[in-house]
Amino acid sequence: MQVIQFDRTQAIPVVDLRIFGPNKHRKVGLVFDTGSAITQVDTEFIERIGYSARDAVHVSGVQGAVGGVQEGYVVRLAKLSVFGIDFQNLPVLVYDFDNFKEQGIDGLLGWDLIKQLHVELVGPGGILKVF
Repeated sequence: MQVIQFDRTQAIPVVDLRIFGPNKHRKVGLVFDTGSAITQVDTEFIERIGYSARDAVHVSGVQGAVGGVQEGYVVRLAKLSVFGIDFQNLPVLVYDFDNFKEQGIDGLLGWDLIKQLHVELVGPGGILKVF
Protein backbone atom coordinates (compact mmCIF):
# COMPACT_ATOMS: atom_id res chain seq x y z
CA MET A 1 0.00 0.00 0.00
CA GLN A 2 1.14 3.51 -0.78
CA VAL A 3 -0.13 6.52 1.18
CA ILE A 4 -0.10 9.86 -0.61
CA GLN A 5 -0.73 13.07 1.28
CA PHE A 6 -2.50 15.71 -0.81
CA ASP A 7 -2.97 19.40 -0.18
CA ARG A 8 -6.54 19.90 1.03
CA THR A 9 -6.28 23.65 0.43
CA GLN A 10 -6.12 23.06 -3.33
CA ALA A 11 -9.42 23.39 -5.16
CA ILE A 12 -8.73 20.12 -7.00
CA PRO A 13 -6.49 17.11 -6.24
CA VAL A 14 -3.27 17.10 -8.28
CA VAL A 15 -1.05 14.00 -8.29
CA ASP A 16 2.53 13.74 -9.48
CA LEU A 17 3.56 11.08 -11.94
CA ARG A 18 6.30 10.46 -14.49
CA ILE A 19 5.82 10.16 -18.24
CA PHE A 20 8.47 8.54 -20.42
CA GLY A 21 8.88 9.66 -24.03
CA PRO A 22 11.22 8.96 -26.92
CA ASN A 23 13.73 11.63 -25.78
CA LYS A 24 13.39 11.79 -22.00
CA HIS A 25 11.08 11.42 -19.04
CA ARG A 26 9.66 14.12 -16.81
CA LYS A 27 7.55 14.57 -13.73
CA VAL A 28 4.11 16.03 -14.37
CA GLY A 29 1.15 17.14 -12.25
CA LEU A 30 -2.23 15.78 -13.37
CA VAL A 31 -5.64 16.30 -11.80
CA PHE A 32 -7.01 13.09 -10.24
CA ASP A 33 -10.21 13.21 -12.33
CA THR A 34 -12.71 10.35 -12.23
CA GLY A 35 -14.93 12.43 -14.54
CA SER A 36 -12.44 12.26 -17.42
CA ALA A 37 -12.86 9.10 -19.49
CA ILE A 38 -9.27 9.15 -20.77
CA THR A 39 -5.99 10.47 -19.39
CA GLN A 40 -5.11 13.80 -21.00
CA VAL A 41 -1.76 15.59 -21.23
CA ASP A 42 -0.77 19.09 -22.37
CA THR A 43 0.64 19.44 -25.91
CA GLU A 44 3.69 21.44 -24.83
CA PHE A 45 4.62 18.85 -22.19
CA ILE A 46 4.26 15.97 -24.67
CA GLU A 47 6.48 17.77 -27.18
CA ARG A 48 9.17 18.39 -24.54
CA ILE A 49 9.57 14.63 -24.00
CA GLY A 50 9.73 13.85 -27.72
CA TYR A 51 6.23 13.20 -29.02
CA SER A 52 4.40 15.24 -31.67
CA ALA A 53 1.26 15.15 -33.79
CA ARG A 54 3.23 12.93 -36.20
CA ASP A 55 3.05 10.19 -33.54
CA ALA A 56 -0.74 10.41 -33.35
CA VAL A 57 -2.72 7.20 -33.42
CA HIS A 58 -5.71 9.31 -34.43
CA VAL A 59 -7.12 12.82 -34.18
CA SER A 60 -9.68 13.37 -31.46
CA GLY A 61 -11.55 16.08 -29.64
CA VAL A 62 -12.59 16.68 -26.08
CA GLN A 63 -15.77 18.31 -24.84
CA GLY A 64 -15.11 20.37 -21.73
CA ALA A 65 -17.65 20.87 -19.00
CA VAL A 66 -18.02 24.57 -19.80
CA GLY A 67 -16.77 24.96 -23.35
CA GLY A 68 -16.90 23.69 -26.87
CA VAL A 69 -14.95 20.84 -28.40
CA GLN A 70 -11.18 21.29 -28.48
CA GLU A 71 -9.25 19.38 -31.11
CA GLY A 72 -6.31 17.20 -30.13
CA TYR A 73 -4.76 13.87 -30.91
CA VAL A 74 -4.05 10.54 -29.23
CA VAL A 75 -0.53 9.13 -28.78
CA ARG A 76 0.63 5.92 -27.13
CA LEU A 77 3.09 6.66 -24.34
CA ALA A 78 6.13 4.46 -23.92
CA LYS A 79 5.44 4.45 -20.18
CA LEU A 80 3.53 6.34 -17.51
CA SER A 81 4.42 5.70 -13.87
CA VAL A 82 2.03 6.68 -11.08
CA PHE A 83 1.82 5.50 -7.46
CA GLY A 84 4.67 3.06 -8.14
CA ILE A 85 2.73 1.35 -10.94
CA ASP A 86 3.90 1.40 -14.56
CA PHE A 87 1.51 1.56 -17.52
CA GLN A 88 3.07 0.89 -20.93
CA ASN A 89 1.83 1.62 -24.44
CA LEU A 90 -0.88 3.78 -22.90
CA PRO A 91 -3.10 5.89 -25.19
CA VAL A 92 -3.53 9.47 -23.94
CA LEU A 93 -5.36 12.45 -25.39
CA VAL A 94 -3.08 15.40 -26.12
CA TYR A 95 -4.36 18.97 -26.29
CA ASP A 96 -3.54 22.43 -24.94
CA PHE A 97 -3.98 23.04 -21.21
CA ASP A 98 -2.86 26.67 -21.46
CA ASN A 99 -5.53 27.95 -19.06
CA PHE A 100 -4.35 25.69 -16.23
CA LYS A 101 -0.54 25.82 -16.35
CA GLU A 102 -0.29 28.61 -13.78
CA GLN A 103 -2.02 26.23 -11.35
CA GLY A 104 0.61 23.52 -11.96
CA ILE A 105 -1.78 21.40 -14.03
CA ASP A 106 -0.52 19.70 -17.17
CA GLY A 107 -3.46 17.38 -17.72
CA LEU A 108 -5.90 14.92 -16.21
CA LEU A 109 -5.33 11.46 -14.77
CA GLY A 110 -8.47 9.88 -16.16
CA TRP A 111 -10.84 7.07 -15.35
CA ASP A 112 -9.05 4.78 -17.84
CA LEU A 113 -6.20 4.48 -15.29
CA ILE A 114 -8.00 5.21 -12.03
CA LYS A 115 -10.38 2.27 -12.56
CA GLN A 116 -7.38 -0.08 -12.65
CA LEU A 117 -6.34 0.96 -9.14
CA HIS A 118 -7.67 0.09 -5.72
CA VAL A 119 -7.85 3.49 -4.06
CA GLU A 120 -9.23 4.82 -0.83
CA LEU A 121 -9.69 8.57 -0.43
CA VAL A 122 -9.84 10.10 3.02
CA GLY A 123 -10.85 13.66 2.20
CA PRO A 124 -10.83 15.15 5.72
CA GLY A 125 -7.34 13.76 6.31
CA GLY A 126 -6.02 14.70 2.89
CA ILE A 127 -4.95 11.11 2.28
CA LEU A 128 -5.09 8.94 -0.81
CA LYS A 129 -4.28 5.26 -0.25
CA VAL A 130 -3.36 3.08 -3.22
CA PHE A 131 -3.32 -0.69 -2.72
